Amino acid sequence: MNGRSMRVFLVIVTVFAMLVSGCLFGGLKNVVSLELAASDSTVAFGEAIELSALGTTKTGRAVSVKPTWEIVVGSGTVGASNFQASDWDYEGDVTLRATYNGVASEITITVAGLLRDYEDPFPTPTSPWVSLPSKTDSQLVKIGDPVDFFSNSVYLRMNGRIIRGWGRFVWDGEIMLPDDPSPATWANSLLNQEIPEIPRLSHRVHFEQIESQILDRGTNFKKTVSHRQGTTIEQSQELVKRLTSETTAKAQWGWGEIETTLTAEITSRTQQSVKVEREETVTREWSFIHPNDFDIYLYSSWNKVDTFYLSDSNGVPLEKSPIFEGYGFSSCPVEIRGGVVVQKTWGFNN
Repeated sequence: MNGRSMRVFLVIVTVFAMLVSGCLFGGLKNVVSLELAASDSTVAFGEAIELSALGTTKTGRAVSVKPTWEIVVGSGTVGASNFQASDWDYEGDVTLRATYNGVASEITITVAGLLRDYEDPFPTPTSPWVSLPSKTDSQLVKIGDPVDFFSNSVYLRMNGRIIRGWGRFVWDGEIMLPDDPSPATWANSLLNQEIPEIPRLSHRVHFEQIESQILDRGTNFKKTVSHRQGTTIEQSQELVKRLTSETTAKAQWGWGEIETTLTAEITSRTQQSVKVEREETVTREWSFIHPNDFDIYLYSSWNKVDTFYLSDSNGVPLEKSPIFEGYGFSSCPVEIRGGVVVQKTWGFNN
């Protein structure tokens, strides 16, 4: 095919594609109605559902469109194509409005089940101009089950020398005299004693502030905000090394091994379902509508942070535990920032 024929062919293909998609001759501009859909009609607190819209043109043809979404009744956060039940205090129906080229339609979903595994961690401001803390206090959610393996960096006595290395304290669920797990070696920890109990993998939660805003009665808030999500590979690596028999068998832990091992340990020890992912910065469009109950509102959004760490049987981190005092152990906390962003709003009258 020569150059001219190729250009003609590409033009024909482009025109055909535009005809099929409804873009030619203003197909999408001729949308006269919208049909809205959600991936689920009910959403639990912290969860998100996907939103979609189908437009109908003047000729009766259905075309996929990307409208602008907003909350008109209820509370939560809405993005370009999803809704998240994020209001700490809201439970009930939420009405969402989609608008495309001046055409609007509404859909109602239900927010069921508030996040109440622990007490309300948020402050109680006395005025809308008060400075909110950067994060809330940490709350204990679950004292986990004893671990099967536990190693820690300690001083070891080996062949008349004292070195810093990894000592095994728990093996196959049994407490043992600490030794060096390296192949073809034998050494004892300078502690030279069994630990008082098997450490546990426990779970705490706190919230980090992302955004705060002072708004008047009945105003809507919409803004693009960024926050961290996931966990760091360094944190995860340190905890995984203490929870497996592979302390020194591998020079480097790959992310896939860390993710798989840590997810399995968290699930089995704490009965918490958490998705372990690399840390990244996430940007989303948040929207919030305020009722007319108060003159002024202090709006805030917070990122939920799950922390998994090694503790004693009372849930106290190893380095702070009176049971493990003098051992020099680390709890190796791993902070996991998931997809749950919480809204907390306070109302004030002038």
